[in-house]
Amino acid sequence: MTIIAAPSLSSHFVGFAAGSALLALSALGPSGAEAQRPAPVRVDKVVIQPLAETAPVFGRLVSRMRGSVAAQTIGAVTEMRVQVGDRVSEGDVLAVLDIEKLTSERDARAATADAVAARAVAAGARLERVEQEIARYEKLRRSAAFSKARLQDKEQERSWLRSELDAARAQLVQAKAGLALAEMNLARGTVRAPYDGVVTALHTEIGSYLKEGGAVVALVNDRDLEIEADVPAARIAGLAPGARVAVLLPDGTTHSARVRAIVPDENAMTRTRLVRFTPDFGRTATPLAANAAATVVLPVSTPAPALTVHKDAIVRQGPQALVYVANNGKAERRPVSLGRASGTRFEVLDGLAEGDLAIVRGNERLRPGQPVLVPGMKAAEPGGSGKGPQKAKTG
Repeated sequence: MTIIAAPSLSSHFVGFAAGSALLALSALGPSGAEAQRPAPVRVDKVVIQPLAETAPVFGRLVSRMRGSVAAQTIGAVTEMRVQVGDRVSEGDVLAVLDIEKLTSERDARAATADAVAARAVAAGARLERVEQEIARYEKLRRSAAFSKARLQDKEQERSWLRSELDAARAQLVQAKAGLALAEMNLARGTVRAPYDGVVTALHTEIGSYLKEGGAVVALVNDRDLEIEADVPAARIAGLAPGARVAVLLPDGTTHSARVRAIVPDENAMTRTRLVRFTPDFGRTATPLAANAAATVVLPVSTPAPALTVHKDAIVRQGPQALVYVANNGKAERRPVSLGRASGTRFEVLDGLAEGDLAIVRGNERLRPGQPVLVPGMKAAEPGGSGKGPQKAKTG
């Protein structure tokens, strides 16, 4: 007879405990584990600063140096060294005209100048010889060998040689000027970039004959840009040369600019005035380009001290604005009331205090109480207080 032993109560208890643990771990899931992992974040301090109401004005980037590069002499185009889109530096060769013809003209002018110079030297030598003969006749004035008629002939010859020498010297000046012009034309036969930039168009091609002033290429300097905006006349009073404003680019980056000039010419149709701003561009997500859009944030009221928070710290949850604050190594969620906007910051009416470390990067997926890792600040230990150094890099 076979005897089958019944399972003991202790084995039932062990199996039940193991199953419960597995169920608990499966309930924790990835989100629970993720909540215990410190999230790397960046913070920005809540500060009190002068704040003024602002209004956006749409503007555009304009290049301070752009236009057509013209030929400065006449001739046929023999080489084109650039194409549309090429970046060039000041002095780079853009095109070459008929150098052989210009070289021949230079050589002919140089030969003419040499011939005139030789003629002037010969006239000077003859004049010197006549001057010596006149001096000898003067010494013989009281002797029997003196001839007054011969002396007068030599004096007349001296006058004629002086005139010839003066004419030769004038012709030499003219010949040298012609040679300098020929050398200048030869140098200008190589069309060079007058400034750094990018070629945006070709206005000629190999074989074309250019007159002086004929367009060769279009060039734009995309590294020396200003911002141009048509500002309503009612808001001009808040601007002055040197005033600082914020600038928003389409790639989402924010920069600073100062007012360079307010053009005193009002558009009668739009009642706006042209204002030029000199920007201080930092790093941008996309390359800058002339005629690209730019939004200038202009002050419309007198600045007054206000508690402010960076706009990147704001997290929207329906109509409610929230800010996550790094507090003792953990993320603390706070509802906030916001007021005016100015540049990259919002006025805080309620919910934050000066010195709070508002999380501006990595705050999209945070959960209340989740450990955060801030440069310079120790993350909270799971289940611990997480107290550590409170100084942190902001940005």
